[in-house]
Amino acid sequence: MALILVVEDEDAIRSNIVRLLNLEGFDTVAAADGEAGLAEARSRAPDLIISDVNMPGMDGFALLAAVRADNVLATTPFVLLTALDDRGSMRRGMTTGADDYLSKPFTRTELLDTVEAQIRKKARVEERINSGLAALEARLRASFADSISGRPAGSFALELPPGGGDTGQALQATVLVSTIRNFTSLAEKLDATEVSQLLTEYFERTCQPVLKNGGRHLKFVGDGLMAVFADTLSGSPLPAPRRAISAALAMALATQEFRTWLAQRFPARGLPPFAIGVGLHDGEVRLCRMGTDENEDLTPVGDTVGLAARLEATTRERGWTVLASGSVLAQAGEGIQTGTRDSLPLRGRSPALEVVEITGLVTQLDDKIHGMASLTERADEVSAAVKINSGITARAVKDALQSKLAALRGLRFDGAEGETVRLKGYRITRKIGSGGMTEVYLAERESDGLPIVLKVLDSRNKEASEHLVRFIQEYALLCEIDHPHVIRIHDQGFTDEHAYIAMEYFERGDMRALFGPGMTRERALTVVRQIAQALSAIHSHGIVHRDVKPENVMLRNDGSVALADFGIAKSMLQADKLDLTQTRHGDVVGTPYYMSPEQAGGRAVTASTDLYSLGVMLFEMLAGQRPFVAESLELLLAKHLHAETPALPPAHAALQPIVNRLMAKDPQARYPSADALLADLTGN
Repeated sequence: MALILVVEDEDAIRSNIVRLLNLEGFDTVAAADGEAGLAEARSRAPDLIISDVNMPGMDGFALLAAVRADNVLATTPFVLLTALDDRGSMRRGMTTGADDYLSKPFTRTELLDTVEAQIRKKARVEERINSGLAALEARLRASFADSISGRPAGSFALELPPGGGDTGQALQATVLVSTIRNFTSLAEKLDATEVSQLLTEYFERTCQPVLKNGGRHLKFVGDGLMAVFADTLSGSPLPAPRRAISAALAMALATQEFRTWLAQRFPARGLPPFAIGVGLHDGEVRLCRMGTDENEDLTPVGDTVGLAARLEATTRERGWTVLASGSVLAQAGEGIQTGTRDSLPLRGRSPALEVVEITGLVTQLDDKIHGMASLTERADEVSAAVKINSGITARAVKDALQSKLAALRGLRFDGAEGETVRLKGYRITRKIGSGGMTEVYLAERESDGLPIVLKVLDSRNKEASEHLVRFIQEYALLCEIDHPHVIRIHDQGFTDEHAYIAMEYFERGDMRALFGPGMTRERALTVVRQIAQALSAIHSHGIVHRDVKPENVMLRNDGSVALADFGIAKSMLQADKLDLTQTRHGDVVGTPYYMSPEQAGGRAVTASTDLYSLGVMLFEMLAGQRPFVAESLELLLAKHLHAETPALPPAHAALQPIVNRLMAKDPQARYPSADALLADLTGN
């Protein structure tokens, strides 16, 4: 009989569901929260999971994401149980991967109908698994999860499914395997729908040259494309290796054009550079029949496929775009342009495989006469395969990251021996803070041991949408800047429900700890110069910080400072195209003690806004107190708008003109730039 896992934190409801299912002859196992439920699922592999949504710790949505990201449990039917009946909650459950949604209170009949429907569905899924399709998707999820955790991704090579397929037709062929470089990093910065759109557009562009050059039996696995070129398949007199090389180079050209589409479709998103790698190898390939009788498919398998995938993976290590084995080059004919030649050691094989970088192709008359085949006969089939693959890949990559980020909130970091928490090349050591929707962790970059801060935002609440926009914006702005006095942002990614930023760690904290009865003049001017240099850098990129204050100026161990927290910063260059922070004229944004008159009055901000805030900081550093204090926010804002700048202590009177100019009420009366301030500070 089917085994059903029931996850529910209310004892009475959990016991009642278990009792009803046992009476119907089902085997059951129960858990009182999401973490215990995930542990039971991994140890028992149930046929169906029924889970409440609202539970302490790991809730039902997080449990569902973790199950869908597990390569063993990924296809397990999952029913969400909740008292909520709003469409938003239901949509969220379904988009996360739920199979059904049962609202409380429910009747015995409703429960049993739901269970029996899912058990029948699981039987159909098992048939699909035997065809190999679900097994590929499970391996894909595991591959993305490995990549996000900093471990090497799995192989592209296709294998015969257990209990399915036959030995198939054997032929001599050249196999082409291509994948997208850094696809996980790219996909983290897009939502699932956008990832699907990206892959669909990319594959539609790059599969055309493959088909035109006689590529057949195209397979789309994740972000990868595989095709077979054989003399017996295309009817072309041109050698299969030559046509495969032509297709690979045409894919590289199509990728160049695709970058333009990508920049136009997703502007200002901080996407990593888009590139592909292509591996080519020739040898015996078997076309095995897989799938059901109604949907039978010929799938290329064998050692040649695996070696082509290995060559594609090698392009990442060597920085090549197209890499072919020596035997492919030897049979490709004249006019093949090459770069570096090398040998590739392979485990269990001797001698090493000769490989060569392919850089170009000088076409001959026969190429132009015979090189292209019609796309029309295969267009619909390829388009359908592309869309299916795009949807699977989008879900897999986002679910893998979502599971990692959701699971962080439930971890205790109690130092248990052998416990290691990883995310995208970072080893997380402990939680160092939390507030509202944000959790902050201390982590270590595994490549070099560099300590970093990992800030994770939970954006599931309705109020979190604006925070998510600003969270994403912080990376998009800072990724353009590399300056010693601006915080370093190492990485960022997000799903539909979570986002993270990996940033520089400051062991000494922020500047507030240095403020007291008054800094020395030398120290204050050193800090101001460094902040001014940071402002010069960000202003040159069209960015206004809008919240310059001691808490946003961080101390490094060498005593230097770095400007941080760009969460409400704004790009002046894109203000007419995109309001990144969703603020309008009239909104008050910033910290009141350091707020410029234009911010206090709800007027437009410019680079001089940051200089005013720096002037307030300089006054406070020299005088040991803020220039303006008041009993209410309204009175404080009024002072920024109208009050004269107070006098500095007599010992610092020589700097009064600089402070007065920085804090001028009229932005036009301030320094025209941070560089102008730096010039005025020379000699002081």
